[in-house]
Amino acid sequence: MSGTPGQVPTAAPPEGAVAPGGPGSGRAEQIAFVHGPHRRRPLARRRQKLVAGVIVLAALSLLVFKGLTDAMDYYLTANQAVAQRATLGNKDFRIQGTVMDDVRQAGTALDFMIASHGVKVDVVSTGSPSALFKPGIPVVLAGHWQGDIFSSYQIMVQHGSNYVEAPAHHATAAGRPGSANPAGARRGS
Repeated sequence: MSGTPGQVPTAAPPEGAVAPGGPGSGRAEQIAFVHGPHRRRPLARRRQKLVAGVIVLAALSLLVFKGLTDAMDYYLTANQAVAQRATLGNKDFRIQGTVMDDVRQAGTALDFMIASHGVKVDVVSTGSPSALFKPGIPVVLAGHWQGDIFSSYQIMVQHGSNYVEAPAHHATAAGRPGSANPAGARRGS
């Protein structure tokens, strides 16, 4: 504490502060305040957390989007593929159509035609067809254009998604119409 006799004692200025001059000293009051802890760190941490959260959310959104688009089976019908032949070039894609009647084995390859909406496409396939492959069924083929011929490496038989239960009078078991017994089972045993 400092002061002169008869004056009220005053506290010493804090460290780093400049005491004001007395009355009539002409000095401007200059006080440098000592600040407490730096308060911008919590704000900076919140920003970092926000940025990290946005990055994580964006990455998860991208993964979900990519997973959903990869899970979907996209294909072009034969007529769409023929119309887009120039833009498709020799890139791999999937084509859908119904197998026409003339299926021929040519060495290790299968030679046949598919059709969709009145457009026919010649196909040469090195992929192994399933046991369900036959003329008149819809198929999806993976491959690419080689000129006017679609070169396929995979044949996928399309299955219908609408299954209707046959009426009870059409069910057969052991060759008997209307019987619900499986072959070889005995009634009442």
